[in-house]
Amino acid sequence: MDFTQAMQYIEEKNKLGQRPGLERIKELLLRLGNPQDKIKCLHIAGTNGKGSIFAFMQDLLMEAGCSVGRYISPTIFCYLERFQINGKYIDEDAFARAITRVAEKAKDMEKDGYMSPTAFEIETAVAFLLFLEAKVDFSLVECGMGGLMDGTNVISNPYMTIMAQISRDHMQFLGDTLSKIAYQKAGIIKKNGICVCAPQADEVKAVIKNTCEEKNTRLYCVNSSDINIVDTDIEGSRFLYKGEEYFISMPGDFQIINAVTAIEAAMQIGNRTEADKNVNMKAINPDIIRKAISGTKWLGRFTVVRKNPYVIVDGAHNEAAWISLKNSLHKYFTNHKFIYIIGVLRDKEYHKMVDIIHDTMKYAVTVTPDNARGLENTVLSELIAAKGVETVTADNNRDAMEKALTKASEDDVIVVCGSLSFIDAYIMPKRIP
Repeated sequence: MDFTQAMQYIEEKNKLGQRPGLERIKELLLRLGNPQDKIKCLHIAGTNGKGSIFAFMQDLLMEAGCSVGRYISPTIFCYLERFQINGKYIDEDAFARAITRVAEKAKDMEKDGYMSPTAFEIETAVAFLLFLEAKVDFSLVECGMGGLMDGTNVISNPYMTIMAQISRDHMQFLGDTLSKIAYQKAGIIKKNGICVCAPQADEVKAVIKNTCEEKNTRLYCVNSSDINIVDTDIEGSRFLYKGEEYFISMPGDFQIINAVTAIEAAMQIGNRTEADKNVNMKAINPDIIRKAISGTKWLGRFTVVRKNPYVIVDGAHNEAAWISLKNSLHKYFTNHKFIYIIGVLRDKEYHKMVDIIHDTMKYAVTVTPDNARGLENTVLSELIAAKGVETVTADNNRDAMEKALTKASEDDVIVVCGSLSFIDAYIMPKRIP
């Protein structure tokens, strides 16, 4: 296949939707020689913060002299954004070669009576092949949803597992309590490993601790008491962790939590690699950490994309993220009311989102995400209008931004949120001022 044919193949497989279970992906990887077990994988699960933690981790490991592969979803700018090596998207030819190999094995599976792998399972296999071919030192792999039954949960011996903060999301698949959700997320923890955990609610921490004890895995928990915020504003935050001072250019208290989780993970990797002669990297120390994380960017997470008026993009799509977004807006823009551009997926708790943030709204523009699960903008608009907020619908992102800017003065703040599924290069330029 060439790149065009490869993309047509993926588009066709996307029609299969989501299918639970690991049988297909395990069989596919077995026929490919289990590439996932021939590379050093850092595997992360959680509800919020996975992408930010791995953005910090990528920069930390690269600063330490390592080559780093990264597999992410969803993407904003283009399809190949999901396969990255040292921060650069994989090229079209490499992707086409990898997907050709995977497609051949998938076809053989179907001949042998197996169901076809889904698009996500195929992409996961492609990522492992690309990282093995590139001989990266570390591969950063994010769970798509959950953990136990997630398509990425095929790594038999991860170099490290990481637990980002866990809250309520995907309840129809993962369970209706935090403990049930945590159990699914903790499913990526393997025997005799290392797990680094972000600060969690007590019931979540208990599940992770019990899982690690059952698996004889060493657990390193980030304690909020070890974090002291020195100062924070829309340009970033300065904080202390275990007595060392650091600065990050991403605003929001939640990004401090994500940064500290990455710092703790990097420190534990540094401790392990001192005895691992197969990894050639600089010693992880506060100076390397400071240099690496000060410039880390992760677009779409309380990202300022414009000033005068401010335009902030935040992919908040669940209860904990909406609360965090509201808190950040109040912190950095006290006593403001905000102009919103909002798009959501219909399987999210969008009623709860409106309940949480409607009192911060001056005006709202709703869009329908270009996604099979996208909620119609008219439905969302009616829900917001019922709260007494002036609301209009938009045909597309350009129309939405024009309507928001027409309504805004230089002192106003436009907030784009609800889901990353409708964010594109028009809303989120690659070059941020």
